Amino acid sequence: MDPSNYIGIAVGIIGIVYAVYENRTKKKLSNYIRAQNWHLYSKANNASGSVQLALNKYKEMSQDCINPEALEWLSKADAFSQDVFKDVIRQIQVSEPVFDYKTIKRWVAEGRVAAKHAPHFKMLIPANQLPERDSVERRP
Repeated sequence: MDPSNYIGIAVGIIGIVYAVYENRTKKKLSNYIRAQNWHLYSKANNASGSVQLALNKYKEMSQDCINPEALEWLSKADAFSQDVFKDVIRQIQVSEPVFDYKTIKRWVAEGRVAAKHAPHFKMLIPANQLPERDSVERRP
């Protein structure tokens, strides 16, 4: 055998080993990103709830003398926190290997997603993956 054949075989083996290494690295990174997205979901949910609670408490405690500027800032903070919350849900959609109606239903049953948040998740399901309704005829 020619020495170039041995070099070719060595390069091929190195390529395969490198591909296996990269595949494992990609899998670890994907798992980390998915875990991070779920952690951010929890944090965004807490932040959004705290801002909504603060807004409601301010309205309740300051009924006689509501400061319009303070109310405006609290309302903006509420809107921004809701936007971040929805963005995190979008990141979950992108990072999860399966994101469909059945998966969301399972997450709600497991307590991973609050039932009141399920509609935010369901809005991101592509139309061709929505469950068919037996009694409702779909029209083009």
